[in-house]
Amino acid sequence: MDNSISLIKSMYDICDWIMRFTVINMLWMILNLPILLLVNSLDFTSLQNQYSVLIALVLLMPILFFPSTAAMFASVRQWVIHGTISPLLGSYWTYFNESYKKSFLGGIILTGVWGILIADTYYFIAENSMLLYAVIVMGVLLFTYTMNFLSVLVHYDLKLGMLLRNALLVTVGNPVLVLLITSGSILILYASFYILLFLLPIFTGVFISYLSFFLFHKMYLNVISTL
Repeated sequence: MDNSISLIKSMYDICDWIMRFTVINMLWMILNLPILLLVNSLDFTSLQNQYSVLIALVLLMPILFFPSTAAMFASVRQWVIHGTISPLLGSYWTYFNESYKKSFLGGIILTGVWGILIADTYYFIAENSMLLYAVIVMGVLLFTYTMNFLSVLVHYDLKLGMLLRNALLVTVGNPVLVLLITSGSILILYASFYILLFLLPIFTGVFISYLSFFLFHKMYLNVISTL
């Protein structure tokens, strides 16, 4: 009898976690649908129209991508720290609204930096320059910095400048964290695109968010324990 109850509880917990990940990831995908459609259209538009698409993407990243992703990070923060969150939809929209201003302003800055890095990448590919490897390293650091910024944003109530500064300190001061977040995210993306394609719409974004905040929080607890 006890074994049956334990099995039912385990199955319920598994289903509960699957539902959480699916609901939040689908919300995030829906909010970013304009961005996804624009990215997909780049392969089918002329060079002249591609510039218009890229401008639209630059505008939409701070408006949609960063606020929706910050809300996703806030949701997984609750799961990591408190173990549960209810209701999912209401909580997600609350986080979206509460963090919108800071995530929007931070998104403007990060979109600009990402734009410069992407432009440099295309330039050095065309030039076949050895500096391309340096740009790739910068891309890894910027990706981890972006993830850490979102983790810091949802974990601390600080002004934007302090959030950006603390995210930089976390990134530069923790090479192991950089390695784990980057390698874990690459594995998730590889599995989503090349092995388990069904993961893409229902799990990929929230998996990366959960991994990033979980590792950030472990680092945070380790620092606190040494004080």
